[in-house]
Amino acid sequence: MKLLSVALVVCALAGSARADDTPKLLGKWEVTKSGGETPVGSVVEFAKDGKMTANVTLDGKDLKLTGTYKLDGKKLTVKLTLNEQKIDHTYTVRFKGDTELELEDADKTVDTLKKK
Repeated sequence: MKLLSVALVVCALAGSARADDTPKLLGKWEVTKSGGETPVGSVVEFAKDGKMTANVTLDGKDLKLTGTYKLDGKKLTVKLTLNEQKIDHTYTVRFKGDTELELEDADKTVDTLKKK
């Protein structure tokens, strides 16, 4: 269950997000506040080509998740893989300027990320 919660954040925004906000999303983001079980310090990277990675330390183990994302308005859809496990989630995006964002999942859990 912890892994699923971590994936929810990584798979990983309401303010003024629009389809043209994708450039704002690009780059590395670090989790600074966790509303759930996602470890603070986890790093998510969104690339130009729609691919993403997440580096998470969970129970003393370093995990790397890889996958794809799509930002459509305020909706961020992510599809990640860890080993053979597939993880698909949708978040609501709230950008707080250019260097901070919030990801809210369907359970209203919010994680805050800061651009690195």
